[in-house]
Amino acid sequence: MALRRRTAYALLWIYKHGPSQLLQLAGARCQHMPTCSEYGAECIARHGWWPGGWMALARFIRCRPGGSHGHDPAPETVPQVPFWQPWRYGDWKSGPRGLVETGPES
Repeated sequence: MALRRRTAYALLWIYKHGPSQLLQLAGARCQHMPTCSEYGAECIARHGWWPGGWMALARFIRCRPGGSHGHDPAPETVPQVPFWQPWRYGDWKSGPRGLVETGPES
């Protein structure tokens, strides 16, 4: 179990110091606070490598132009999902955060 967690942390470190840096040079930056790699490390530390890995993957996919942005901390609890649907650990569809919704104009 510890080997899996260390492997997940190593992959996050590689992402943070490799592809993430290249994306920043191209002008693409993480739109969340904490950053995606910090979020992934926190999810894995709190919830283990399997659910935390799915949560991190979903966050990486949401962090794109037109995706979610703003303050997005790691979840405190793990969603209860069937073992055969591990992708349901992640939040795949969150819309932009930090925006104020306005009602219909009068």
